[in-house]
Amino acid sequence: MRSELVAGAAGLIFLAGCAGRAPAPSSGQAAPAATGTATPVPVHVVGQGNALTPAVMTWSKANRKVYTIRALSFVGNAVGGTNGSAVLDRPHITFIDRSGSSTVADAPKATVKQRDNSIDMMGGVRARTAEGGILTCDNLRYDATTERLHGEGHVVLTGPNGLQLSGDHLDGDVRLHDVKVWSGGQG
Repeated sequence: MRSELVAGAAGLIFLAGCAGRAPAPSSGQAAPAATGTATPVPVHVVGQGNALTPAVMTWSKANRKVYTIRALSFVGNAVGGTNGSAVLDRPHITFIDRSGSSTVADAPKATVKQRDNSIDMMGGVRARTAEGGILTCDNLRYDATTERLHGEGHVVLTGPNGLQLSGDHLDGDVRLHDVKVWSGGQG
């Protein structure tokens, strides 16, 4: 039942983008006259799960799953279908790159932004690659446009072979193969 609630909540976020639009005219009918600018209706959505049946959200592009989020709960607001966000409690996120390799990350909190499908994980992040690499950092941002991870604060990346990199910042692909770790200013 909770899965149905979450699917319904995701549908509400999508439908929020449809609010205020006039229906398409039937064939042979003139379009209705414009009476002013429609104001998008804000929608507040709450999803609740538990350890056995978490709230689940996925995002795909070009028929490829890019990430799946499982969380104990989420609270979100959507306005106009493209300008919303959701705050997730104890998210468990699987990021999937173009080759199908995955990295799984956990944190106490995260925020997903509807406009660009980016994810900001915070409060101490631990991620594990499919090959056994481990990344820990204070905050981790997933940029959906570039499909890259950006770590901030107390970054430690340990490879499957035990090699360790540490610094203040990280920029890397989802597999954590093409990675730059540095301290100080801009990298």
